[in-house]
Amino acid sequence: MNKHYAFFALLLCFLVKTGFSQTIYYKNINDSILPNFKDTANKIIIVNGDSTFNLKNKFAYVQRFFPKIEFQNIKIKFRKSQKIVKVKPTFASIFKAPKQRTYKIWYSNLSETTLDSVLLKNLSINSQIGLIAIQMSRIEDFRTGGFFDFVAWHFKQLSTKARNKINYDDELRAIEAGLGYQLLSLSRENEEKLKIEKWKSVKGYSNYIKQNKNRSMSAEIIANFVNDQPIYHAQQYK
Repeated sequence: MNKHYAFFALLLCFLVKTGFSQTIYYKNINDSILPNFKDTANKIIIVNGDSTFNLKNKFAYVQRFFPKIEFQNIKIKFRKSQKIVKVKPTFASIFKAPKQRTYKIWYSNLSETTLDSVLLKNLSINSQIGLIAIQMSRIEDFRTGGFFDFVAWHFKQLSTKARNKINYDDELRAIEAGLGYQLLSLSRENEEKLKIEKWKSVKGYSNYIKQNKNRSMSAEIIANFVNDQPIYHAQQYK
């Protein structure tokens, strides 16, 4: 009897553990899922965001794919900008150990161009998670760097080719972590909303192409990575 009890107890623990590990793997995120993910460490600070946006829950969800940055200090702020998002460590942080660093993320809430259609607040939830995943992937990369790595990163921003490589690596890291479906959603939404016929200004569209050409993976490339990466075959995505 005791042996049978021990066997069933172990089986129950295994099933619970397996079920828990699978709860983060979704093809499509919705509002009913997000409340299950919370910033229990209180490391995510929303400076001026909409409290109804559930942004902390969204960041907490993405953090589950990057557990080593779960306790990093992250400050999020919204501002008027032509740039959809920007992320970097604070200046003081580059001299600190990884666990003591603070990162800032700025999201645009107004660009006064067609880019407004793909700002964080105007994306579908699944695409929002995809955009957040890219920033968290960048922070994951920052986490492993030292002072001279940050200096090198700063100078790489002066080169279009180097910036494109950084963005590519950020997206690939997020895909490898298991967030490929969310990046695929983001890519498809961007491609649809930013078609040339959706732009009212030729100059605005030209600037967009100049600044963003080859900056992000296409939906086709992301889909190919999702098909090839082991995590999407090893995990049961709901």
